[in-house]
Amino acid sequence: MRVALAVMAALLLVTGTAEATPRHIGGVAESLHPEGVQWDPTRGQFLVSSLRHGTVSLVSQTGRVRTLVSGTKMVSTFGIQVDRGRLLVAFGDIGLGDRQELGQSGLGIFDLRTGRTISLIDIPNGANDVAVDPAGNAYVTGTKGDTIFKVDRAGTVTAFAKDPRLGGESFGNNGIAWDPRGFLITGHYTTGTLFKVTQDHVEELPAPKLPGADGLTLTPQGLTVVTNRLSAPGKNAVTVLDTRTWQIRSQREWRTAPTTAARTPHGTYVLSGYLDVLIAGSTTDEFSLDR
Repeated sequence: MRVALAVMAALLLVTGTAEATPRHIGGVAESLHPEGVQWDPTRGQFLVSSLRHGTVSLVSQTGRVRTLVSGTKMVSTFGIQVDRGRLLVAFGDIGLGDRQELGQSGLGIFDLRTGRTISLIDIPNGANDVAVDPAGNAYVTGTKGDTIFKVDRAGTVTAFAKDPRLGGESFGNNGIAWDPRGFLITGHYTTGTLFKVTQDHVEELPAPKLPGADGLTLTPQGLTVVTNRLSAPGKNAVTVLDTRTWQIRSQREWRTAPTTAARTPHGTYVLSGYLDVLIAGSTTDEFSLDR
């Protein structure tokens, strides 16, 4: 009887937590325009970057925003990852920040608890997104080049994989994710081609072309590919691919221009930082996260 009551109490607790987690989280922070998002399991909150300010902020499930990383040389921050007490941030300058440092491109590594800078590492080719393997090695894409760079735990930068198909005249390889089967997945923003990447080897996946492919997130449902038409002839949508066949399991059009998604204990949340407003020359204080 006691066991049964304990199980019922646990189920009620879990159900209550799920119901208390909103499907829509509206954030407000002065011209933040976040592009990247991750879940912080130590706080039970989201982490978002900022194209406008080059910061990283915490976002609670009620939408409260608090800056964690600021005051660095980073002009704009893009993709972010959490790895065992570290916060890894791709940064650069694409002309949308509130200041300029032309040619800036790199990976910032910070203490997740305090936001203290551990290191700022220069990486060429317009750093855009970052993935981490189980050993703590980081892999950084560059939309202006044809190379994925590896940054080991000691901060040493090497070219992990180079292939002309990853580059191009416009935006190239963008989103990146580590697959637990032992390889990377990256997407070409302009063409929408997805690639399987291992050391010095790039292989095109038999997946549908998804132009505007921005953020990639692996979830229990499959590979979530967030697309937008900010700088490519794609559509604002969220597509889930079966990771065995690489075919579409589901696809949902999005009202705004989403950029990426974060896997959380409460489901997958898609970020809309209203970058279309920023690209058009204006700003807004609003952004949203939707399950």
